[in-house]
Amino acid sequence: MIKAKESMRRQFPKLGHSALIILVILLCLIGGTLVLRRQEVGDLRQEIKYMEGLILQNPVKETASDPWQMDDLLLVMDECVRMLREENLAVRSYHLEGVFEGEANPSFLHFALIRLKVQGAWSGIERGLTRIEGISEGGIYVEEAVLKENEGEILLKIFFFEPDNLS
Repeated sequence: MIKAKESMRRQFPKLGHSALIILVILLCLIGGTLVLRRQEVGDLRQEIKYMEGLILQNPVKETASDPWQMDDLLLVMDECVRMLREENLAVRSYHLEGVFEGEANPSFLHFALIRLKVQGAWSGIERGLTRIEGISEGGIYVEEAVLKENEGEILLKIFFFEPDNLS
């Protein structure tokens, strides 16, 4: 029995050293992981500050003088049709007749032409066109309107820039 206790005492220091080494390795791994995570968080904070700086330098489009884009044109076309329908007019068809680019910078669009065929009373057509011309602070103009009895064909000119800025 005494020999068994002595052999256990000899093994315990070996087990104690092994456990201590394993504990140190685990603590090093956890510490290394925490250091890497802290660096990632610091990098993300720097990226957020950089993006905030870019946003402050380039404010979002809020004014009507900013150029419209093609997506804006599709939304404006739908808005025009909606306004005409609110005036109890039947919009039989509408299509984009042309988009005209700038000469100096072709990536900027100057204006587009939309042809609409509507059916309804003349007074409704007039009210609808008046409302449409009020969209976007005057960026839409009636280029041509041919009215027949209870119907009409309208050509709208939608400016991507204000007409004063076209030169």
